[in-house]
Amino acid sequence: MDMSLLIAGAAGLGFIHTVTGPDHYVPFTVMARAENWSLAKTADDTVACGLGHVGSSVVLCVLAIVLLGV
Repeated sequence: MDMSLLIAGAAGLGFIHTVTGPDHYVPFTVMARAENWSLAKTADDTVACGLGHVGSSVVLCVLAIVLLGV
């Protein structure tokens, strides 16, 4: 499988996963409004949490591969 196809597919699924799950963006909207955050602060915090979300998923996948010997 071509790596660019895999990356594009993962990015597309990630986008759909985020857009169809309000629990992924509503908390940031509410916190930003309640605390009067700037757009930059909101974006920074959202990106940091998103990287943590994706990073933890990668760690879990690697652990599953190692432990299950897939």
